[in-house]
Amino acid sequence: MSDCKGSDPVQLMKAHWNDLAARCDRDSRPYFTDFVPQEDGVMAEAIAHAAGVTCTMWGGVEHARRVLLCFAPEWISVTREQFPIQCLTFSYRAAKPPEHRDFLGAFMACNLERGTVGDILIDARMTQAFVCAHVAPIIVQEVHQVGKVGVSVTENEPACLSANTAFLTLNGTVASLRADTVVAFVTRLSREKAVQLIRQGRLTCRHAAIETPSASMQIGDVFSIRGYGKFLLESMDGTTRKGRYHITIQKYQ
Repeated sequence: MSDCKGSDPVQLMKAHWNDLAARCDRDSRPYFTDFVPQEDGVMAEAIAHAAGVTCTMWGGVEHARRVLLCFAPEWISVTREQFPIQCLTFSYRAAKPPEHRDFLGAFMACNLERGTVGDILIDARMTQAFVCAHVAPIIVQEVHQVGKVGVSVTENEPACLSANTAFLTLNGTVASLRADTVVAFVTRLSREKAVQLIRQGRLTCRHAAIETPSASMQIGDVFSIRGYGKFLLESMDGTTRKGRYHITIQKYQ
């Protein structure tokens, strides 16, 4: 991907994915990305469809929040086992397990890129981290302490922790269900800045990028805003005396 200073990161990402889609069609082989937020898959699928190829995603576990994308010719079926993902299992004895930020900090201290690390699932006795296969040996060799807790790590245990979906409920009022109004509501940005996000192609809904601020959104829509997360427009319940709409939106955690 180009590293041009001042370039819009969303446009750089789109250009990179367009390149992967073209290459997989030209070379008749799959190409994988690093880990990206799961909500980015909608944009990637649209790019793949336009190029006449497929895009699938997998993060190593069901409902993963970070996934690898695979661009492949339509006649090639890519299985989950083919995704270059390694599950690392960390064991420890501690009254309080290390936190997500402790694990991520330990991985980044190995001079790894953020895109090489997917979901990090933690419980009281173990943690399982999903990483790009090529960085797994580095982590196994270098990470022996996470935060203040000593850990041991194994490579070949199956994934046994789940990425449960949780929501944060957002209630409030909006003037309409226009895209810019809804984006401003969930991001807590001004209407003008919400319009900028939309025109940058950072809003996706119904499997496509929405780049028109006046586009209408509907109850039941699942939409994503790159950099802000994934949301469900759950309900609209009545109006205020000033004609504003009461809405409930669920933010995926």
